Amino acid sequence: MQCYNYNTRKFFLFGARIFFGCWLLYVGLAKWIFVGPETFVGMIVGDFDKTWSPHFFNVALGRLIMLAEPLLALWLLSGQKPRSAWTLTALLMFLLTMGQTILMKAEVSDNWQYLVLALACAAMHEPETAAKNC
Repeated sequence: MQCYNYNTRKFFLFGARIFFGCWLLYVGLAKWIFVGPETFVGMIVGDFDKTWSPHFFNVALGRLIMLAEPLLALWLLSGQKPRSAWTLTALLMFLLTMGQTILMKAEVSDNWQYLVLALACAAMHEPETAAKNC
C-alpha cells in the first residue's frame, strides 16, 4: 500500500478521511435503514419542540442531518476537495454539538472531539484555490 510511504501529515489525513468517513457513513445509513427517515425526524422534532427552537427549524434540522451525514461521508471518502469536505463536516459537527447543548445533554462534551478533529483536518489541507480576498 502506497499510504505507508506518506509523510506524517498526509498519512494522518488519509487515515482520518478513511476512518471518519466510514464511521459517518455507518451513522448516516443506520438512520435510513434501521430507524427510518420519518421516525428519525420525528425523534428530533419531539426532542427540540420542548425547547425554544421553532418547529419548522426542528423539522429542517432532522432532514438536514439525514442527508448531510451520508453525503459528507461519501465526499470525505472520495478524497475530492478535502478542505471543503472537512469544513462542511466540521460545520455539521458544530450543529450537532449545539443541538446537544440546547437539549442540555451531558454527553455534549463527547461531541467536541469530532468537531475539533474535523476542523483540524480541514486546516491541515491546502486550500483548493488560492483565494486573494480571505
